Amino acid sequence: MIVLSFRLRPFTEDDLPEIARIEAASFREVWPDAFFTYNHRKAPELFLVAEDDEGFLGYVVGEIREAMFSGRSYMSKMGHILNIAVDPGRRKGGVGTRLMEEIESRFREAGATQVTLEVRESNIGAQGFYGGRGFNEIGRVRAYYPDEDAIVMCKAFSRDAC
Repeated sequence: MIVLSFRLRPFTEDDLPEIARIEAASFREVWPDAFFTYNHRKAPELFLVAEDDEGFLGYVVGEIREAMFSGRSYMSKMGHILNIAVDPGRRKGGVGTRLMEEIESRFREAGATQVTLEVRESNIGAQGFYGGRGFNEIGRVRAYYPDEDAIVMCKAFSRDAC
C-alpha cells in the first residue's frame, strides 16, 4: 500500500476509537484507553497521529526519561517509544517512518541523547524496521509480554549514548 500524502498532528481524546481499532488489529494485548489519555496528559507533544483524507493511519506515543543517581541527574535525557502502530492495511507507505522521524526529532529537541524501545522477540518485521532506522539490540527483558520476552533496542543521537 502506497500512501502518497498524509499529515501528522497532535493526538486528541476524540482519536481514542481509532487508536483502539489499530491497537486491536496490531497487537495481541491492547493498551486501555487510560494508557493513552495518561500519556497524552503527561507529554502531549510526544503523542502524534497520522491521517490522510481517507482517515486515521497510525500513531506514536513517546516519553522522555532521565536516569537519576542519588537524586541528581547523572546522564543525559533519553527518549522512549512506548507504542507505535500503523493500520495494517496502510503499512509500507512511509507512515511508520514519518512517525519515527518526527518523534525522534522531538526527542532531540528535548535534549535526549538516545531513544529506546521494546519489541517482541518474535516480531522480526518490526526489528528489521527499527534496525533499518539505526536501532541496535542492547538487551532483553524476560517475560515483558505475557507470552514472550522483549528485545530492548536503542538508537544513539550522540557518541556517548547506548
